[in-house]
Amino acid sequence: MAASKCSRLAGERSRQFLASVDTFLFDCDGVLWRGDEAVPGAPELVTGLRNSGKRVFYLTNNSTKTRAMYADKLGRLGFGAEAAEVFGTAYCTARYLRDVARLRGKVYLIGGPALSRELEAAGIAHVGGGPEPVTGGMKEWAGLEKDPDVRAVVVGFDEHFSYMKLTRALHYLREPGCLFIATNTDTRLPLEGGAAIPAGPPNEGAEPSQGGSEGNGQHVS
Repeated sequence: MAASKCSRLAGERSRQFLASVDTFLFDCDGVLWRGDEAVPGAPELVTGLRNSGKRVFYLTNNSTKTRAMYADKLGRLGFGAEAAEVFGTAYCTARYLRDVARLRGKVYLIGGPALSRELEAAGIAHVGGGPEPVTGGMKEWAGLEKDPDVRAVVVGFDEHFSYMKLTRALHYLREPGCLFIATNTDTRLPLEGGAAIPAGPPNEGAEPSQGGSEGNGQHVS
């Protein structure tokens, strides 16, 4: 195991460091809490930073929760936070599409309810979401009907991910100019006790092999 490059600050060095910084960014899952329990001392640390006039923001690449849901959990665990202080990939995806990409059209969504809510809050129309079981055969899959207004495919954690969704996403991504947005590149979701589950549809390095959307892939995390 490689030696840590971190060193513990104490005394005057600690005070100098704190005086030089006015904003702190914290990851959430596994950093401020584990499961539904705060890491010992973490709420007190954040409270102390706030009381000393520091700004605190919370970051997460978990697309299964909205900003409001994270703010609620932060409050319950003793951190205290406004939704405006939380930046998750569900929210950032919606803002990117609205304010940076300036999307003029709909999103085909492979993701959960939180991602859907953040898109709605940003005024971005979308289709998809929920179960889409496999039906038909290769002929039907090759001729899937598409919504002509879809201009982007967004992929996040989706417990209903299926071959049909993958096929439909491919059809949209073959269209010229269709964006591909992945909320994160994690391949596994660590759980308490050392267990893990798949983090969602595979998207690491995903790029359509043909069509006009080559080079339009983006990761938000």
